[in-house]
Amino acid sequence: MGIVFFLIGLPEFKKSPKLTKEAKKNITYIMSTLLTLVVFMVIISWNIRASGDLMLAGPLTPPMKLLWGQKVLTLGLLEGLWAVVSLKWLLPFFFDPLNLNKKQILVVVSGIVFSVASGIYAMLEAN
Repeated sequence: MGIVFFLIGLPEFKKSPKLTKEAKKNITYIMSTLLTLVVFMVIISWNIRASGDLMLAGPLTPPMKLLWGQKVLTLGLLEGLWAVVSLKWLLPFFFDPLNLNKKQILVVVSGIVFSVASGIYAMLEAN
């Protein structure tokens, strides 16, 4: 996406060959937002991979179930923490306050709850 912004160019970039303060500010906001989203996507991909290994792998020994359950639980908690930090503090710092509706909040929370619940279930099943 950053390359798309660069290729399209913001209006400030087309006015002057030199970067103005406003253009530098816009670049900083765009890159910070993209970095926030990339971190969120990396955490989610690790979580999905760990959940898939836990659920789709063949019969696992109890220590393996405990290990994978702890990993899924930890990633679910990390995902929840990053969601709160990014939605409440980071993204509103770059933009105006985000007005998320209940459906959008429900989607984010349901993914986190499902991950945490599956991690806890796997850990309890291992014992």
